[in-house]
Amino acid sequence: MALADRKSSDVFNKNTGGSKDSKSIDTEKETEIRDAFNNGDHIADTGKLENLAPVLYAIQQLTEDIEELRRYITAEVGDGAQGPQGPAGADGADGADGADGKDGTTPTMTSLNGSSLPTRRGASGTLWNNRGIVSIS
Repeated sequence: MALADRKSSDVFNKNTGGSKDSKSIDTEKETEIRDAFNNGDHIADTGKLENLAPVLYAIQQLTEDIEELRRYITAEVGDGAQGPQGPAGADGADGADGADGKDGTTPTMTSLNGSSLPTRRGASGTLWNNRGIVSIS
């Protein structure tokens, strides 16, 4: 499923010249806004807090939701770039030489070439090419 189009727009931007619009601010103004936020001015000023409290509460909830999504994606999905996986197919035939490891030796990491590995996760304990990185299922 594709990501939907963005619904929100920038609160402000740092456009200059011909791109400058009603939401454009300069670096000095951005620093002033950031410093006021970091100093807690929106909390210390009770008038501001009373007016902004519902919005700040909603933003805090959104922040927590985003952090939960970030945690889930990192823990459960990984980098999220693999996309949907179909059912596992039958194991393919052994490679043409079939001799690797026959003498009981294990190839070293310096001699392991991931380009010859399957690009989908296989049975537990098998190696596979995870976008150029050798991974173990």
